[in-house]
Formats: sequence, structure tokens, C-alpha cells
Amino acid sequence: MTDPTEHRQRVKALAVDFITRTGMAPADFARRIGYAYSTVQLFLTDKYTTMQSDPNICSAILQFLEHNPLASPEEFTGKIYETGAVKAMRSVFASLMERPRVYMIYAPPGSGKTDIARHLISESNADRGAAPNIFRIYCRARITPRDLMRRVSYACGSAPHISIERAIANLRYDFRGQRVILYFDEAQHLSIDCFETARELLDEAPRFSLCFSGSHELEKIFTGFVGTLEQLERRVTDKVRLPALTRTEAADILRSELTEVLPHMDQALLQQQIELATITVRVDKKAQRYISIGRLMAAAHEVRKTLATQI
Repeated sequence: MTDPTEHRQRVKALAVDFITRTGMAPADFARRIGYAYSTVQLFLTDKYTTMQSDPNICSAILQFLEHNPLASPEEFTGKIYETGAVKAMRSVFASLMERPRVYMIYAPPGSGKTDIARHLISESNADRGAAPNIFRIYCRARITPRDLMRRVSYACGSAPHISIERAIANLRYDFRGQRVILYFDEAQHLSIDCFETARELLDEAPRFSLCFSGSHELEKIFTGFVGTLEQLERRVTDKVRLPALTRTEAADILRSELTEVLPHMDQALLQQQIELATITVRVDKKAQRYISIGRLMAAAHEVRKTLATQI
């Protein structure tokens, strides 16, 4: 028979680890397991000694943790076509996996770079089973180095901390001897201090590979930082501009998406849908036109819906 005290301590340790690694506030944790915040606080500080209630709160905590595992790999359930952009990013990830490196990735609007990254990360992590090794970090506008490191810790399932030093120390310990890639999405939002903080993860063991991905604005910002970011600039293996979706690729995607409802797709309809999915943006004060894969998929959905109502 399991000793009640040992069981309670084990569950408490699991709960504390989850709260620490996810950054979830204890009050939010309490709400999610269906208990009052005051009760959870007493439980976590070993002051909750009503033995009759212990099995119930332990059961609630274990059930929640079972359905919300730590450091679950990046998952992507959408459909990805093998476009030039996908092939280019797949090559970048392969290079980053070989040894510690830094890549800068620029992509035109509508290229679907985030979905491509999520797909490739999910694919790589699935191959490794329970040991994911590529983590995506979303960089919001005006993010600070401390918040960036907390996001890195959350993504990796490592214990975050208000101190950057502690957060980095935890990451180094948790991933010692492993090859890890950190993918910074929307990296055009990063400041010089953020870039320099991330660089430390490359320079010191276990030496993570770093991939900074963003819009054309990232290229402009990084070029402007060259004098200040000399240390990072010298470590960049390559700067990759993902190719825009071509009209041929767009046509192939539309045919694949609509072949079941429209086996013989008219060329005029193809070109019409591609044109509807084309956007105009200003890059370096010049207007440039790109086919947005997001709009293209939305256009295919609308065609399917329209045909369905006509049947």
C-alpha cells in the first residue's frame, strides 16, 4: 500500500515543477484543477493536513497533469506543400542540426514561414519521440531580454526564472550533451540586448544552434545593427531569403486542393484565384507583389464551399 504522506509529497513535487516550468500562476493552477487558491497554497506549503481531502486534491492534480504534459513537442496538423520555401527551410534545419550555427531567415509576406517552421519542427521532434530538440519561440513586439529567456525556458520545458543567469543555467544543465535548435519567430521584434542574450546560448556549452526568422524588416534591422552586433554578425553562417511562392507552385496547390470537387479545373479560374491571392507590399520603398499562400488556401476553401452549395 502506498504511504499517503509519500504520495502527497510526490504529487506536490510534480505540481511545483509544472508551475515553475510553465510560469503558470498558482491561482490559475488552482482554478484549472477545480480548487480554491487558498487550498492549493496550503497543499503546496505542506500546511494542508486534512487527510480525508488529500486523495481528492492529489487526484485532481494528477488528472490535470496527465492531460497537460510538460514540454510537449511543437505540433502542426495543417497541410504543407513541398514549395521552394519549404525545401530551403528544411535545408537550414539540417545544417543547424549538424553543429552549432546561426542562421538568419527572411521571408516575403504570405510565404507561410511560420507554418513551414511549425511543420518541420513537429516532423523533427516526432522522429525523436519523447526528446524534442527544436523549439519555436515567438518574439512579440518590444520583448525584453528577461522575457525572451523566460519564453525560451517555457518552450524548452526548462525551469524559467526572473534572473537571466538562472534561466540560462537551467537550460545548460537540462540540455547538456544534446544538440538543440532555437527558432526565433518574428525576430524583427528583437532588440540588440535580446540578440546578445541569445548569443550566449550559442557561445557557451551545450552551444545551441540559433535561427532568427522574420520579415524583410529583420534584414534591415540586423544590417543597421552590424556595428553593434559584430560578435553575432561574425557567427552567422548564412542569411537565407526564402523564395516567394511561384505561380506554378500556386497552380499546383490549387489543383491538389480542388481536384476532388473540380477534376478539370479551367485555366482561367486558376489564374483568377492566383490573382486574388496576390498581395502588394512595400519593401525598401518599392512596391512588390507576392502570392500569399494563406490567401490561396482561403480561396480554395471558398471555391469548395461555392461548389458544395451548387450540388
